[in-house]
Amino acid sequence: MRIRSRHVLSFVLAVTLVVAVLPTRWLSWTADAADIVRIPVVPLASIGNRLAASLRPMRVLRSPAGTDDILEVEGQRDRLERLLRSEQMRSAELEEQLRHLQGLPASTRLVAPPLLLQSEVTGRRPDHPVSGVELQLPLEAVDRVRIGDAITWDGRWLVGRITRVSDFRLSALPLTHPDIGPLRTLVLRGEDGIDTAVPALLRQDGRGEFITEVDRRAGISIGDRIILSDRGWPASLQAFQIGRVVELSDVDEAPLRRRLRVEPEVHLHELPWVVIVGRDTIEPSEVHP
Repeated sequence: MRIRSRHVLSFVLAVTLVVAVLPTRWLSWTADAADIVRIPVVPLASIGNRLAASLRPMRVLRSPAGTDDILEVEGQRDRLERLLRSEQMRSAELEEQLRHLQGLPASTRLVAPPLLLQSEVTGRRPDHPVSGVELQLPLEAVDRVRIGDAITWDGRWLVGRITRVSDFRLSALPLTHPDIGPLRTLVLRGEDGIDTAVPALLRQDGRGEFITEVDRRAGISIGDRIILSDRGWPASLQAFQIGRVVELSDVDEAPLRRRLRVEPEVHLHELPWVVIVGRDTIEPSEVHP
């Protein structure tokens, strides 16, 4: 019996070693298995997130307790969606101004109404601002949410991006996560308009903030706003707010430039719910007669 147990242990160790060295793309089924195991935990996580949201000083929507509360929340959600659409119209105007200033031809893409889906945050690490979050998959979002869709808050702030879609949940990373990559932005100086904005390439510092460098003569000040101006994101999100300049420092190796430290105004891991914005452009090749 002891010899048989030893053989079983050796076999288990061998199988574990083989599985450990397999490429991760061969083990994609483990993520779905983990989702199934987590199903009983999701309601408890949702209750915990709602309780945490009610205790935060940030002004957010509280979870509904009755029919009247549900109607109130839905009314506020509709207001936020209208605000988002108005911001999208404003961003379209800013886009045309940018295109005119840069001397670019008119866009050949067809603009379609963006997909807006509210999703509750069901998993997070409150002590780690760079960590990802898990989102509840809305019933109406089946086969509609895709990897790369944007995460927004309050119709004004861009806070993250969808990185994984399964049959049970969504995963998203904040803009401050290095895997999101650099962001092309504009720095709005004080109350100046878009025509005097300063281009800046934001890079994640791995600690929940951004860094960038600009010309010393640009006249950037602490508190200046940072907005999105990146073709890698949907047109409806251009000019969405990202953060503000919180620190200026000199660059020893480049005396004519200054380093900016940018802090997000809204952190994804602090939000009880978000709005997913899907693709709002259609390439000509995708249009069928």
